[in-house]
Amino acid sequence: MNIQKIPYTRPITPAPRCPVENSVPLFGSYSGMFHTFDIKGLKKPFGNLPIPSFITDTRITDTIRLLFCDDTIIGEIAFFYGGYFSLMETTLWNRQTNRQLAYRQFLPIGFVHLPKYLAYSVAACRVSGRYVRLFSRLSKGMLYADFDFLASNDRPSCEGRLAFHAEDPQCTDYSAVIPSFVNRRCQAVYFRSFTVHGWVSFGHHQDIQLERNRAVGFIDFRKTYTTLHTKRAVVIGMGYIDGVQVCFHLSKSIAPDSYTYNDNILFYGGNRIPLPPVRITYPFGSSDKWVVQDTENMVDLTFTPNMLLQRNLNILICRRDYKTIYGTFEGSFLIEDGHFLKLKGFPGIAKKVRMRM
Repeated sequence: MNIQKIPYTRPITPAPRCPVENSVPLFGSYSGMFHTFDIKGLKKPFGNLPIPSFITDTRITDTIRLLFCDDTIIGEIAFFYGGYFSLMETTLWNRQTNRQLAYRQFLPIGFVHLPKYLAYSVAACRVSGRYVRLFSRLSKGMLYADFDFLASNDRPSCEGRLAFHAEDPQCTDYSAVIPSFVNRRCQAVYFRSFTVHGWVSFGHHQDIQLERNRAVGFIDFRKTYTTLHTKRAVVIGMGYIDGVQVCFHLSKSIAPDSYTYNDNILFYGGNRIPLPPVRITYPFGSSDKWVVQDTENMVDLTFTPNMLLQRNLNILICRRDYKTIYGTFEGSFLIEDGHFLKLKGFPGIAKKVRMRM
């Protein structure tokens, strides 16, 4: 693939051991994963006030989003840890019946901590009626997801066992450390694509089988120094086009120099293609078409919402409003000189978040 003739690229080097070294963030784009996924200890991330790092470290939020998709179902398992509270949410959309199910659980402070070792770790929610476990064995090229939800209100019981395989030649990963609005603070991210096999069962009578040759998985794991008010919009697509696995992540830029530092990436058949900063707009509201474009003519997409899930969470002085939207993409990516990757009815998930902490 001739990336030299693409209008935009950025260097991707092997990942360092940790995103932060000697209290200095190592900004850049990387292949592979960090051995220790931890960004604590930055000096004066919020100005020149002499605030100890153990206090400023409380402003770090952790998020894991594990997505999976095939012809029948698309789903997301998400953990959010904000220091003061934690949240687990599992959302499933049946693409054939257009039915949506969401299972949420608020977790008190200290109940769950997201891991800082990616190669071998566990993140779990274990409460009555809500069980979710993500077991990472990425050192062996595997990740497992188990969930079991009891029936409640108008939602049936739901159970699933999924295995995510990372060793397939079409799967790859990407890490990045980018400034979080200012160069004093940082955000570290890790993405990886998978093939998936397993099953999801609704109400103990409707089973959906996921096969490795048509099911795709994607993990988004990030740690961020957050300010009092945060806004974010992101879109993720995943699937197969002519037998080639395609996954992409696009979000509004948060770095001062977003041309050099951003986390926009396209995985195409095992290749990493860095993408330039993009603008995500919703001229008719977030429940109507989204427009995703850049200034280098590499990204030209529209996202059409199909199902929308809106959630407002207020806990004392903390507030988190977010929309999770299932839909489809139309448009194209420029992946090499003169070669466009066309998308039509390509499945994905968009998320729009506003947070006050």
